[in-house]
Amino acid sequence: MHIPLLLLVSLASLASSAVSPASAACLQYEPAKVTLTGKLHRQTFPGTPNFESVKDGDAAETGFYLTLAQPICTQEDPGRDQAGFAVVKEVQLVLDQALYDQLRPHLGQQVSVSGQLFAGFTGHHHTDVLLTVDK
Repeated sequence: MHIPLLLLVSLASLASSAVSPASAACLQYEPAKVTLTGKLHRQTFPGTPNFESVKDGDAAETGFYLTLAQPICTQEDPGRDQAGFAVVKEVQLVLDQALYDQLRPHLGQQVSVSGQLFAGFTGHHHTDVLLTVDK
């Protein structure tokens, strides 16, 4: 009779300690600094004017992306209109020319990059979460 009660108490304790996507375990958006590790690759998406097909005349938007070694989650920031995401497996990297040049030799390799996260908000943002890289 005491075993079911103990089991019930244990389950309740586990449920109350579950981590939700909005918890402190999730990464914060800018201005917080983060470091992410994953496989660096280049990818092309259709851009203006229709964001549908490079073959049919849309501009090619080629950028560097990081497929994360371990998925992350992000905390919602409603004051800055940034949605939280429970599972992020890939991020688009926002780079200046010097950082493109520095990272180019590492395409296809595992890298770690640091910077600030923000949620995608335009047609030019091809992942839910982007990282403005500073190193």
